[in-house]
Amino acid sequence: MSYQFPPTKINADGKQRKVGLELEFAGIEPQKAAEIITSLYGGTIEKEHRYHYRIHDTSLGDFRVELDARILQKMAEHNIFDKLGIKLEEDSLRQSIEDVIDKMARSVVPMEIVMPPLAINELHELEKIRKGLQEAKAKGTYASFVNAFGMHINIESPDLNVSTLVDYLRSFMILYPWLLEVLNIDMSRRISPFVDPFPDKFVRKVLNPDYSPTQREMVNDYIDKNPTRNRPVDMMPIFELLEPELVNPVMEGEKNDPRPTFHYRLPNSRIDNPAWRFETEWEYWLQVELLAENKEMLNKLSRLYIFRKKETVISFKKEWVSTVNILLDLDE
Repeated sequence: MSYQFPPTKINADGKQRKVGLELEFAGIEPQKAAEIITSLYGGTIEKEHRYHYRIHDTSLGDFRVELDARILQKMAEHNIFDKLGIKLEEDSLRQSIEDVIDKMARSVVPMEIVMPPLAINELHELEKIRKGLQEAKAKGTYASFVNAFGMHINIESPDLNVSTLVDYLRSFMILYPWLLEVLNIDMSRRISPFVDPFPDKFVRKVLNPDYSPTQREMVNDYIDKNPTRNRPVDMMPIFELLEPELVNPVMEGEKNDPRPTFHYRLPNSRIDNPAWRFETEWEYWLQVELLAENKEMLNKLSRLYIFRKKETVISFKKEWVSTVNILLDLDE
């Protein structure tokens, strides 16, 4: 079984577009997660430290398993007690303190598997790791009220033309209220900073049909209102690829690998739901692709969004979801 294709299947080089997945979860040790990967796809496990594993040369490419907590990674990488001048003579005491910090952190910090980018017709292969994690009892967003765990999808843009990037942003902004509803975004994730919505002023600017920036203008407009990676569609990786001298000062050392992809980070991690499939989240994203390609509808909905947002103060989101459901025939 293959995933559905978007309207534009190939990139500017004439090759099939690629998609990478990142999944956050808890309940499984990183070594175990790495072993699940090699049991499915082969490859070799390299342990960099207790919170970071690399899995090389699998049949799909290279994976990473890591705890997304910089302080713990730094502690593991640099022997933090020695750096701080704290002398712990007994290894057992050092290990005990590290274990306590580790346990406390894992209640709120997810383990993450970063999967290699694959052509769309290969994405179904990743459902094997979804099944493997489910069988190992991995826990997702709903396992705890503090689990702000997500699934990130890195979708290669059809090209890097600024008009294409504007169309995708417009499409996502129009569909954002609908996606919030159908994805049932958990409250822990809504109140966390990781998927903060785009500011209204920026949304109005982008949805204005007269908005036709140069590449540099678009990047400047974006980082002026969004000097962060914490957006439901994080454009910093693609903008760092295009205009690194503008983006690097904003990142202030935060990790941001330049790549030609939309970093879509809105979906919950529902890995502990046996009925859940990665494909489900992909199909919701496809609505963004479909609208981005429908220039006439995109233009009409952009104008309508701005008009209704101005006229409907209190119940805008609820009304807008109904509007896009009808106009785009999105009712399930």
